[in-house]
Amino acid sequence: MTLINLIKGILFYLTIIISALYMLVFAYTPAALLIFINQRIHFRLCSFIMGHYLLMITCLLEDLLDIRIVITGDELTKEKKRSIIVLNHRTRLDWMYIWMLYSRFELLDQLKITLKSELKRIPGIGWGSYHGGFLFLHRKWERDQDEMQKTVKYYKTSQSPVSLLIFPEGTNLSSIATLKSNNYASKQKLFNRSYDYCLHPHTTGFTYLLNTMRSNKIIDSVDDVTIGYEGNFPMTELDLLKGHFPKRVHFHVKRYQIDDIPNEDEQISLWLQKCWDEKEDRLKEFYTKNQFDSSSKQFHHQQTESNVKIQRRLTLILSIIIIIFCSYCFIVFRTVKFYVLIICIFQLIMELYINWIQDLITQHHTKHQ
Repeated sequence: MTLINLIKGILFYLTIIISALYMLVFAYTPAALLIFINQRIHFRLCSFIMGHYLLMITCLLEDLLDIRIVITGDELTKEKKRSIIVLNHRTRLDWMYIWMLYSRFELLDQLKITLKSELKRIPGIGWGSYHGGFLFLHRKWERDQDEMQKTVKYYKTSQSPVSLLIFPEGTNLSSIATLKSNNYASKQKLFNRSYDYCLHPHTTGFTYLLNTMRSNKIIDSVDDVTIGYEGNFPMTELDLLKGHFPKRVHFHVKRYQIDDIPNEDEQISLWLQKCWDEKEDRLKEFYTKNQFDSSSKQFHHQQTESNVKIQRRLTLILSIIIIIFCSYCFIVFRTVKFYVLIICIFQLIMELYINWIQDLITQHHTKHQ
């Protein structure tokens, strides 16, 4: 770790935290008034805001932290499909790096992520993720079933395409997690071997989510993404803060059309288990050769790379201008200070009555369809 990397890590976190707070106060909360007027416009506006926030973060990852990505497998630029994205959970930061992948496919506006429910309570980032339509799970099956059902209905009534990122493994890879996962999987009917490079997937939640989205007709495909890291890489948020950055992040993408995926629960579980068997083999080869599937096509469109680079840098510049302007207004004007206080109170109320508000929104839209 060098002093320069440490400074970069601190700047990275300061920028995303301050941006999230301003995004919540000056963008998401005023937009909340649209919920009871036109939910479709509200959802699209919040998705647009979140998409550009994520694009700004990709600029920090690639241009500040100097992280490079390599993409192999299927190309997703031709069609913006509604999808479930399944990703192996190598580190606690995988969900952040995938933003760089989906920025190439111009899908950040429709990208939603499955997160732990505790993260929803983090001021700024957590609250903003809720407004952005992310799915929060409690790791209690009865509650999670209900949460998935509500969120899928919300996506459907919003009438906008969604790509939902989930981690079927449930937690990130570690020696303890690997041991527990293999021990648990060995007692299950679908078990066929132990894993070293990933954890066994939890098939129940994936199966329920897939069938719920399929029955509501809001899914076209499942994108199986495998992530691998070249060289040393950070495992936690603190590692990144201390200045430990991955040199290069590799993604292998495999898209399955929804019609090619079984309908029965048991067959879906077998299908996902097969995907993970292939993922284990793919990762074993990767950590030997430092590359995925050398025979497949590597994604590298010079024009696309150039366009993405311009877009993310313009987004970062605009975000910095907005932060400076809003900070000036907050320091100079009392009314802005009072407004921020009211917004904080509003968000706390939202947190206390979040489930009731979500039900009310869905019922309101259903009556007016």
